[in-house]
Amino acid sequence: MDDQRDAPPASTTPLARRTFLGRSAAAGAATVAVPLALSACGGGDEATDETTGGDEYEPGSASLKHELAPEIEGINYPEDYVGPRARELQPFGDGEREFTILSQIDPGMDLETNSYSTHLEETTGVSAKYVTVPAGEDGKTKVNAIVAGGDLPDAMMVGQDIFTLSEISIYGQQGLFLPLDKLIDENAPHILDMFSSFPDMRPQYSSPDGRLYAVPSMNDCYHCKAANVRTWINADWLEAVGAEVPQTLEEYEAVMEAFRDWSGRPQGSALTTASAETMLQLMQFFMGSFLEMPDLHLRRAGDTIEWLHRDPAFREGMIWIQEQFAKGNLDRGILSNTAEQYQKLGDAADGPLFGMAYGYSTFHFAAAADPSDPQDVSRVMKIMPPLEGPAGVRSCQWDHFSYGYPNFVITPQCPDPVQMIRWADHQFELGLTISLTRGEQGTDWDWADQGLQGIDGQQAVYQILDPGTELTNRVWREWGPLYKSMSQRHSEAVPENSPSIEPILYAGTSINEPFATPEEIGVPPLIHDMEQSAQVGEIITNLEDHVKQLMADVATGRADAGEDAAWNAYLDGAEAMGVDTYLSISQAAYDEQYG
Repeated sequence: MDDQRDAPPASTTPLARRTFLGRSAAAGAATVAVPLALSACGGGDEATDETTGGDEYEPGSASLKHELAPEIEGINYPEDYVGPRARELQPFGDGEREFTILSQIDPGMDLETNSYSTHLEETTGVSAKYVTVPAGEDGKTKVNAIVAGGDLPDAMMVGQDIFTLSEISIYGQQGLFLPLDKLIDENAPHILDMFSSFPDMRPQYSSPDGRLYAVPSMNDCYHCKAANVRTWINADWLEAVGAEVPQTLEEYEAVMEAFRDWSGRPQGSALTTASAETMLQLMQFFMGSFLEMPDLHLRRAGDTIEWLHRDPAFREGMIWIQEQFAKGNLDRGILSNTAEQYQKLGDAADGPLFGMAYGYSTFHFAAAADPSDPQDVSRVMKIMPPLEGPAGVRSCQWDHFSYGYPNFVITPQCPDPVQMIRWADHQFELGLTISLTRGEQGTDWDWADQGLQGIDGQQAVYQILDPGTELTNRVWREWGPLYKSMSQRHSEAVPENSPSIEPILYAGTSINEPFATPEEIGVPPLIHDMEQSAQVGEIITNLEDHVKQLMADVATGRADAGEDAAWNAYLDGAEAMGVDTYLSISQAAYDEQYG
């Protein structure tokens, strides 16, 4: 499977009001159905409390009833491997009861006939009927309708943006989702093994009331940590003008001048560019040369949350960006380039038509990439380190907090929550976690021989048998329960001339890690109630539009960031949009969760 399908970690940012109000209405409608759903569990509130422990249950206080399955011998793990292990799983379900489970699907997927679905049923003994929705916005709309209708499935796989952590907390406290702490403590040894290895997982994905309403899946993506500002430079152009990768803003300007004066520069090419969708990411890359910027808006100073645009260094950075537009180093096309137009620049027949470009991975600036081809855009473009600014600042925005997402919820409709939590728990075993996205063991992948190297250069644990093979309807995606620690993700063998983009992203991230923004200035995930989520979501949307407008104004000369009147107008506009309300709500949530 193409690793470029790695998505940005699921956001914990509240939804914009126009999105969240629809869900709020759905939640309100579904709440009416909760007593009926609880009754369907077979005994009402008393039976539910016995299963979940009720309001008084203390997470971690119950005794485990099922032990970890024995390890499979002969697997080659690197010395410092931390993550799921290959185990001799045994079925526990009787197959007589069919559970309904909601999941997203891609075109061409049929979970009833899907190879991983079949393998999972054989491994667990649990029979499942899948309620499917399409990935993306259409899927969210359909899930809202299901919740609003009150006829909930037994469980839902809601990772990768179906529900935010705030929504799960809201719905859980309304009774739409069961609290899972006691179920996990008694029946989920593999999930508990993850919590033991990564003790921050459980509290980070628990609600402010202390309960865990969704099983969190770990997907600790190393290259994702720097992806929000990942910027690439054209190695062919550098070679043509006899330049090296710039290390400072001054060197960047010299390289851009060399590109501009190069007689061989392709017609219609841009020096430094992005799409309208990603221009704020490119902006933040350059802003890292003026101040440590852990997020587009917020940072921490001790335990105080600040809007960093009030920092004079942010204004200095915007003045510099304005100068680069004036010089032609920054392409004004970033204000209007669609995703497709941007990709066409990267897919040009004679090589990419840009000198520098933003890209989470190559999928942003190229529709297709094949790293096994030395002339491919993924090999021509090289990941940049951050650039040192005039005051010596050289930082890379680093995501310290997104190493998983709330994934699997069980509803009061479920006739046997114990079987459902064990079904999820089995998938935290290494073999199932691999098969979820890599296909069938023995056909698509197998355990790695001694001496094979993984993505990080250490001993590989498993290898793909036929790289590049399409796995249509043989895998899920990263929607199901899974345990992808960083060690697990890096343990895939990398053959010579591999078509995987992962080694390139790993190497590029390693270049950036020494300049990572410190964890202590970042704002960890915050959980808001329904009203706060709607309010904050709307403010964030308006603030992002406000920054984009500022970029457009300085790019076109309509505003001068160096003029006090223009800059004060920008700050005043943000205040009118509610930036101080955003800070106040965020500070209160931070104090409640982390104070």
